[in-house]
Amino acid sequence: MKHKTLYIYAVVLILGFNVAGCDKNDNIDVNGDMVEIDGVALGLGGVDLSSGTEATTRASVGGIDYAVNTNDDPTSNANLISNRSGWKLDFSLYNGNDASGSVETTPYADASFTGGVYNTGTETWEPSPYKQLLFPNYFKPHVEAWLYPDPTSYPDAKTTVVQDQSDESDFLAQDILYRAKSVLPENATESFGKKLSVQLSHQRAMLNFKFQDIVREDINEVTVKVKVGGTDYTPYSLRAAGVLEYMLILPEDTPAATEIIVEYETVGNDLLLPIEYKHKVNLGITGALGSNNCYCFTLSPKEMTISPVSVINWVTGEPVLGEYVAVTAYPTFKGPKNQTFYFYYDNKLTVDGTLNGTPKLHEISFNNDGECTIKPDGRIITHIFNTNSLSEADWVEYKLAEPIILGDAEKMYIDLETIINNLYP
Repeated sequence: MKHKTLYIYAVVLILGFNVAGCDKNDNIDVNGDMVEIDGVALGLGGVDLSSGTEATTRASVGGIDYAVNTNDDPTSNANLISNRSGWKLDFSLYNGNDASGSVETTPYADASFTGGVYNTGTETWEPSPYKQLLFPNYFKPHVEAWLYPDPTSYPDAKTTVVQDQSDESDFLAQDILYRAKSVLPENATESFGKKLSVQLSHQRAMLNFKFQDIVREDINEVTVKVKVGGTDYTPYSLRAAGVLEYMLILPEDTPAATEIIVEYETVGNDLLLPIEYKHKVNLGITGALGSNNCYCFTLSPKEMTISPVSVINWVTGEPVLGEYVAVTAYPTFKGPKNQTFYFYYDNKLTVDGTLNGTPKLHEISFNNDGECTIKPDGRIITHIFNTNSLSEADWVEYKLAEPIILGDAEKMYIDLETIINNLYP
């Protein structure tokens, strides 16, 4: 039998297993010429944590930066995985070489690493029970991986989240990393190399909100709660000074229609009683909260309102396409950065208010992020111009093939880049 060693390591943790290989029929291979497996590296999303780096893409909504995947976000730490030495790793292998093309529904018995434990003496993850393991065929192996808190500390870690996440360790304990069962290598065009990369994602969703342009000392921070479906949660405060900002991790299957309310009180004194605020957060999406998604919004002092809510990829900090929503009646447009265009709404408005006057155009200037939030003069956009000096021919040439309808039935974040690029190649 041709012996191999399979190492599974999380950044700096080395998991050593004596592994015997199998051929494409899943039989123990004695004289085959299979690829020797040196190791499987655990990573976070598309970020290579083994190099000590981290993604630094910020999450920005309406020009306001959030802590998603920045140095303030404790889940973006480059040592996130290796620091979880007290956590449990479930690494299950499946035989995916079935003649019908299906994947086995139960882990590959002889090579299952489910229940792997961290040995503090040797500082390695080890399989349990200890025995010789057989690695399933290298043609279409499938893997499912979970990294979550030690059940002795968090017995229901994989199924529930704690309500009080104010302490950093308790907050991070809710951040379960996983990889859904799928084939290795991850890219169908890749060959089965000597070192495989297993990318993990955040299994759960996260709320990220901040108090923008509000004096921090005016807020009684211990009163800040998030009520989700009637249950009180205490979120994690990102920093001890500066802008007040919070994160809260929730189950990914939380229905989007669940009532979410941010509650807090102001600081009172001998002359002023504290004021209690309750803000309902309308995510405006269907289905349930998505794993690996972060929902960002801001509490504003202007009439104490909530900003538009934006969905951000937890790892990259990039917007999740098609998931932008808003709680105001003002839409946000996406277009070419630092450029100005002129919209015409099908509302018959004119500059001087007369029936036959010059049509009124709405100036749209996209910022450095290519965004512009406005109060529209109408609900239907029929024309987009790059100048406000128009000829009769311009009204024909730059009329949209399909008008853009604003309103509750449409997304309040409108991506116009493709449309504008087609109008002005």
